[in-house]
Amino acid sequence: MQLPVPSLAFALAKIQPPRQRTSLVERPALEQALGAALQQQRLTLLVAPAGCGKTAALTRQIRLLPAGSALAWVSADADDQLQRFLACLSSALAPLQLPWRVAPDALGTLAQAPGGLRAVAHELVNALAAAPVPQGLIVVDDAHRIADPQVFALLQALIERLPERWSVAIASRVDPPLTLARWRAGGELAEFRQPDLRFNASEVDALVRSLGLDTATTPAQALLQQTEGWAAGLRLSLSAQAMQPGGAATQRHAGAAGTPAQRHLFDYLASEVLDDMPAELRWFLLRCSVLPELTASRCAHVARLPHTERLLDEVERRGLFVATLDADELTLRLHDLFRDFLESRLQRDFPAELPHLLRRAADHEGDLVRAVGYLARAGAWDGAVRLLAQRGPLLISQGSGAAVTQMLALFPPAQRASQADLHLLAGLAAFQDFRFLEVVQAMQLAAEGYQAAGRTTAALLAQAFACLGRQSTGALDASAARLAQLAAQPLDDAVRSFVCYGQAWAAFAQGRGDAVAVHLGGMLDALERLDDAQAWDRCFFISLLVGLPGARGPLQRFADGASRLCAGGPSQLRASVMHVRAWLALADGDLAGALARLAQADDDCRWLGHPRSLMTENWLAHTLLDALAGRRGASYAASEDNRRTMSGPGLDLNRQTHQYDLLSGQQRAAWVLGDDGLVRSLQQSLQRCANPLEWAGAGAARALGAAMVAMLDGDLAAARALLQPLADSAEHASFFLHSQARLMLADVCLRLGAAEAAAATLAPWCAAARGGAPVAGALLAGAALLQRLAAADWGARLPTADQALLQRLAQALPAASGADGQPATPATTPATTAAPTPATTPATTPAPTASGSPVPPGLAVLTERERDVLARMAAGDSNKLIARAFDLSPHTVKRHVANILDKLGVQTRVQAASRWRSDRA
Repeated sequence: MQLPVPSLAFALAKIQPPRQRTSLVERPALEQALGAALQQQRLTLLVAPAGCGKTAALTRQIRLLPAGSALAWVSADADDQLQRFLACLSSALAPLQLPWRVAPDALGTLAQAPGGLRAVAHELVNALAAAPVPQGLIVVDDAHRIADPQVFALLQALIERLPERWSVAIASRVDPPLTLARWRAGGELAEFRQPDLRFNASEVDALVRSLGLDTATTPAQALLQQTEGWAAGLRLSLSAQAMQPGGAATQRHAGAAGTPAQRHLFDYLASEVLDDMPAELRWFLLRCSVLPELTASRCAHVARLPHTERLLDEVERRGLFVATLDADELTLRLHDLFRDFLESRLQRDFPAELPHLLRRAADHEGDLVRAVGYLARAGAWDGAVRLLAQRGPLLISQGSGAAVTQMLALFPPAQRASQADLHLLAGLAAFQDFRFLEVVQAMQLAAEGYQAAGRTTAALLAQAFACLGRQSTGALDASAARLAQLAAQPLDDAVRSFVCYGQAWAAFAQGRGDAVAVHLGGMLDALERLDDAQAWDRCFFISLLVGLPGARGPLQRFADGASRLCAGGPSQLRASVMHVRAWLALADGDLAGALARLAQADDDCRWLGHPRSLMTENWLAHTLLDALAGRRGASYAASEDNRRTMSGPGLDLNRQTHQYDLLSGQQRAAWVLGDDGLVRSLQQSLQRCANPLEWAGAGAARALGAAMVAMLDGDLAAARALLQPLADSAEHASFFLHSQARLMLADVCLRLGAAEAAAATLAPWCAAARGGAPVAGALLAGAALLQRLAAADWGARLPTADQALLQRLAQALPAASGADGQPATPATTPATTAAPTPATTPATTPAPTASGSPVPPGLAVLTERERDVLARMAAGDSNKLIARAFDLSPHTVKRHVANILDKLGVQTRVQAASRWRSDRA
């Protein structure tokens, strides 16, 4: 069973623009100005009170855009926080088949990272720039409903960077919080406000005629005086007069538009219209007013009335205050004013009916946020909990924790406090973000609630999560003890696998590296009995355990088993598999293979929006592997990104527990790169960050760092004293630290003139390495050190095979002083006899084409498959045809196209095709 595709579902009606009413009258002055603005200005703003015709004006105008223009329409709702808004926007853009570099579903995840909003805007702009359209328009309707300031921060960043062919239109009742003054001063903003949207006398006259009314009995001037050109008042006045000619509906004066008098007029006129309807139609509208959009099936279920298709047709025919959406089935959207009026009447006249209607509205609602909102309004808290418990965990695992947190906030404190499922969801959301104190608190409450309800399995899983949280909150020993108690109980495999996973981390944290493999084996035994991708996904964070005694076998089993479940596309689990495979390749001395696997993980991490849960191990891997490849800038950037992310809100305890890991990783990278000053500086930082929450590995990390500084200072005796205990210990710290210490100790002994001691230090390690033991620790000792060992005159002190091994290791690394931005080409074969993990290594010379002719240098940056795809693009093939030709999924083709554009430094398919033709000419 593969992991489901990430998705934060929402009502499709949110991205369907209204169809143009046939009864809309032409308004030449407004339409000419609005049409020019949409095509020429960066931002077009329509700001006016409710019912002024903002949406109608946009609806008519988008039909007049030039042929081939692209449109993305988003109707905002009050519950549209950033992730949900991004899901709507990316889905609205989906028909354009944009070459996304990040999964559209993962934009919300990317937005949560430091600098995430800018990164999301960058991805959107890149995707829009590559759209093969002459012009594009993004419309955000009802923007006044948006309460999340991050949505406007995103819009600000997006509008600032819009490609030339794109523009944005925003309809709102109030000015959005954007830098309007700057755009206004720069001539990049067009504004249409209430006076611009008012009907004039000739337009009112045309409206009267379009409705088949007599202009003699319905004079335009009287209507203007009554409504002041207010579109909503005009329509309802005319509807009321059509039913009651000369009646009271024509006698009231609105007052200034947008005032209470205006709203009073609307309610009065709507009452005239509603009360004159047939009883069945009136009752239909009242019952269905709980729905934002009306379809026959939804209305039949909610209203419990037959013939809903006929009733919807009647509503549309009467031209009531609804918009017809551009959907496959007849879909109507009630205007806010009319819907508010209907709900007010429903609550006044039939208050007992409302909760039942809301429950039925939630029954078949695919939009989880809306469904939970319906149930919350109905006071149906148990139903809301059940719905969230069913669908919330998967959303959280796929990066939509913020949306779940938003829904949890709908529950009153008393309701939330009594629901174990809600505590579990809160804990899962915190766990994905490494807010471990919140994890412990929420999971403990969840466990207690489940235990009281007799849900033992759920209680045990919650306790296991709480234990993992405690490992990073200063209660490590208590966590290990409780996990041991849990493991002794009869558990199902889903819970047992996670308990064993927790025990592996507890053993690592306590410095019991030799126990880690046993627990990983128990985890794999349980997982391999399950066809449950989510159970495997819970145990994804595992690559940092590489190098520990006996861990290679379980890690290989994990990578093989997880790969079978995540072959369909990018996922958290698949990226984790690539991280594991990268470290296993390095363990064999295959730096090129490790980098290739890490690049695959990078691809998935980017596609998934760089979630924090993945990026910690990704950045740690980059810190060390990039250093080994001589990529100084990339190594340091990864380390800084990791440290910056750990400084986020709610991460204080996590930072105290693990900061030494990040500092030590960067220090080891600086050692490999020959950056002596940084090695010394980081040692000082390592000393300063010491605190009681650190795991057992902190002491070894500081001792290794101190030994490095001593070697740089020439104090070889001190270095020897520091390294000897590390070299004599089994691996129980991250990334082969003790093996690295052994190689460094041999070098120190050699430099002290103790060649016999140096050989005695190396001999057992070399023998183990020749037998297949990891050699990554030797690589992390650095090229300069390895070259000294390889060049030494060992004579008979060291067997010839061991000397040959040292020489191969020294050749496996580039020069120690790799320049910034100039990645060295690592060796393409393993340094030991162990079988490497298969990987595609970066080409260092132009690869031949299928016909055997060399690839032009400008295209050598592309893989063979990317060149195949580019050839098809140049021939004019669509993504669908390319997918069919190479038996690829459409998703894979899109990613190839995005990679091609990135590598060639172009924005569009046309430009890429031109490069193909010119470079091959």
